[in-house]
Amino acid sequence: MRSALALAAALGFFAPSWPHAVQSEPGVQRLALQPPARVRIEAARFRMGSDADALARALETCLLSPPSTGPCSPELFADEKPEHDVYLAAFSIDRLEVENRAYLRCVSAGVCAPSAISDRDPRLGQPTQPVASISWREAERYCAWLSGRLPTEAQWERAARGDSARTFPWGRIWNPRLANHGGGGERESDADGYRFAAAVDAFPDGRSFYGLQNMAGNVWEFVADRYGAYDPRASPVEPEGASSGSERVLRGGSWRTPPHALRVTARARIPETERRPDVGFRCAYAAARVRADAPAAKPP
Repeated sequence: MRSALALAAALGFFAPSWPHAVQSEPGVQRLALQPPARVRIEAARFRMGSDADALARALETCLLSPPSTGPCSPELFADEKPEHDVYLAAFSIDRLEVENRAYLRCVSAGVCAPSAISDRDPRLGQPTQPVASISWREAERYCAWLSGRLPTEAQWERAARGDSARTFPWGRIWNPRLANHGGGGERESDADGYRFAAAVDAFPDGRSFYGLQNMAGNVWEFVADRYGAYDPRASPVEPEGASSGSERVLRGGSWRTPPHALRVTARARIPETERRPDVGFRCAYAAARVRADAPAAKPP
């Protein structure tokens, strides 16, 4: 068991966690690996954005189910270039999107404003579905309540793609069964088993290199950055996007967007005051510093 846990952690699928006992039948217990609520991403350099080959593949993916906003063309992906080096410090990020019942605790505490979606809505309002129809500022307020913040666009992309040139969180090839997505014309579709939002822990086989789920599809995710073109003159260290503007970046696609919007480099934008039923978020956190002489952690 110990060697299996070490291998899982080394591959990045899970942050280190301890086995815990699960009652399976009277008098019998089995050990199960409890995935962490937050995943630590180590400091590193990575390549952000799309090069010419990636843009050509994006165009091919778009042609599979064209969007309603216009024809598939290279201009549709122009804001993903140039590909550039980014240096990030270590950070932690939620493994799952923030669900309705977690957000409701913030509302009950008097910190967060309620979602515009009723908890009686079977399409989007169930406890384990991702919270949506909140604004960027409301999402940021929730993360601050947990001593976190919305991830920067660079943090989000690294958590989604890992250290490799993945097109989707799970790899380079589109698979319609690994994410909650829409059809052509940006219409909802139940081809993946869900017409609207899925539970935040759905599609485990579509997880990213670091074990994060639903980094593609389900709901678009707010990030901290203001929307703007990548600036080749900007510092590559901990970039934070445009310095002004009222629009914020969205990442990941949703239950009603076509496959090309679910790529790890795809970008969209939204006014920070706008609420949409297919836009949610997850939070990021400063990584705790570990002393070199600190004793090794022990199981509880």
